[in-house]
Amino acid sequence: MNTIAVDAMGGDFSPEEVVKGAIQAKNQGVNVVLCGDKNLINPYIGSNEIPVFDYPEVISMDEDPMKAVRSKKNSSIVGCMNLIKEKKAQAVFSAGSTGATLVSAMSILGKQKGIIRPSIASVLPTKDGSVIFLDSGASLEVKPKILFQYGLMGSKLAEILFEIDNPRVGLLNNGEEPTKGREVEKAAYKLLSDSSLNFVGNVEGRDFANNKADVFITDGFTGNVVLKTMEGTAKLQSNLFKEALKDNLFKPLLIPVKKALKPVSDLLNPDKTNASYLLGVNGVVTIGHGSSNQRARMSDLLSSISAAVRTVLHTRTSSIAPSKKETWISPRGG
Repeated sequence: MNTIAVDAMGGDFSPEEVVKGAIQAKNQGVNVVLCGDKNLINPYIGSNEIPVFDYPEVISMDEDPMKAVRSKKNSSIVGCMNLIKEKKAQAVFSAGSTGATLVSAMSILGKQKGIIRPSIASVLPTKDGSVIFLDSGASLEVKPKILFQYGLMGSKLAEILFEIDNPRVGLLNNGEEPTKGREVEKAAYKLLSDSSLNFVGNVEGRDFANNKADVFITDGFTGNVVLKTMEGTAKLQSNLFKEALKDNLFKPLLIPVKKALKPVSDLLNPDKTNASYLLGVNGVVTIGHGSSNQRARMSDLLSSISAAVRTVLHTRTSSIAPSKKETWISPRGG
């Protein structure tokens, strides 16, 4: 059985909520081990039999990821990566510092052959299902070839997660015309158009909602801003609905409307969404939402192990590349 190494010290509610999530996942048949400070973890384990690897150091969200990974060799996230390298685990889950997760994965596991820059891929809900969105923040500045590789990796991930053939790939831009965007987008457009990917051209921010593509690709700076904007907009809309329904005229509708909107709320709730995927490293590395609670921990863990099994850790994408040079990907966040 595949084993997931869990960063027990990562996230706003660690280690308590992480341990609770790990226990729930284990009770559902997921093989889990914990990395972190044994003295802080053990009180929450109780009678449950979950192996704990003692890595007492913690990398906080405000630390420089590069410096922290280099100086804190006994940190929980470094311990998780070491377990994969030593083949004691097949996947990693962390809700801690995304930067530290990225740096430790690259330095300990290494990039897959042919990959220029790893990417963080998120699964976003739409009215018709879900889409893959990358990069969510791994690389703030990119070159055309990197965006092209994002298309390759995202397409393969969509095939695996959504079980579809020939996923549609769109390049996020400020207009649909091929001449739109910066020079990097224009050059990437040509690379994608000349490939055997199912490239549907430039897509805009509004196209997330209209089923125009299965995979949306952009640089990490833009991607992270888009995600945070979506999250903020969802919270704003929710708050506006609640305030509007507090009016005496609509009070009788408050409970039925809240029930009707709950499925939508759950889709946008970080507590109930799965992990993101770190693509392009030699191992399955997944990243959870730092503010999510144990319900999401369990969901993330189950998602991670599912992805690990279905992708067999490494998936060739050479068949869809325009050149004979092989490119490899590995799922992140599951």
